[in-house]
Amino acid sequence: MRRVTLMTDPWRRLGERWGWCSLPTSDAGLPLEVADFLADSCPRNHNYAVHQRQLVPSRHLQAHSAQLVEWYPDPLESLLDLSCSKGFFVLDSAIRGGCQRSLGIDTDARELKVCRAVGEFLDLLTTSFEMLRLDELTGRVDELGGPFQTVLLVDSYESLDIGDFRSPDGDRDHVAIFEMIRRVCSGRVIFSNPTQVHQRKGSHRQETEATGHRGLDDETRILDAASTFFHVTQQGQLGEWPLWMLDVPGAKLSAAA
Repeated sequence: MRRVTLMTDPWRRLGERWGWCSLPTSDAGLPLEVADFLADSCPRNHNYAVHQRQLVPSRHLQAHSAQLVEWYPDPLESLLDLSCSKGFFVLDSAIRGGCQRSLGIDTDARELKVCRAVGEFLDLLTTSFEMLRLDELTGRVDELGGPFQTVLLVDSYESLDIGDFRSPDGDRDHVAIFEMIRRVCSGRVIFSNPTQVHQRKGSHRQETEATGHRGLDDETRILDAASTFFHVTQQGQLGEWPLWMLDVPGAKLSAAA
């Protein structure tokens, strides 16, 4: 496998912050439609380029990545991103020594196609991307190599806790969600998401308020549900949202780097 590195040029980040420069042009071998999608599409906080066979994140993505990787177990053995978007964290994890397999799941066909194209271009043979929901993944996790040591659940919980994850009275079944997450995780979940109704975005907020259970859908209920299956420690914030480490009790996790 070719060695790929993460570009963290401070001058580039400073220039991007003040509007002096944008992401570099992706390598010519990467299909133009893939390069354009990576660099300028929603969600824009996941934009990056593939330049000189390096992953070059946007300033926002670089800042979040730097904070998240501090909490990866050392060594990072396997990684699952429960809403992989453009695949940056899955692809980046494949670069790190010792990470034997990396999986990203999402429900957006175009994003998954782009993720696969980048993985193939960089010869990252230990990465895979599947169109799956969490409940579907739990039925296929053994087929995909078994539970993952490290799981990312970042700015996507509000997409998990709707639809199929309702109890009969219309309230969100947080316990059912974390039970499924536990089934696909053998070590640590890195969790950073809105945990209050007023923090939710657009249709997710409207959908939550429409259930009439606004007062029940709060951080305490989510924390209690997570604590049923994990040892939870709160580690400040990642951007706007709380940052929690959810460790499987008894898991042999070395300290984060």
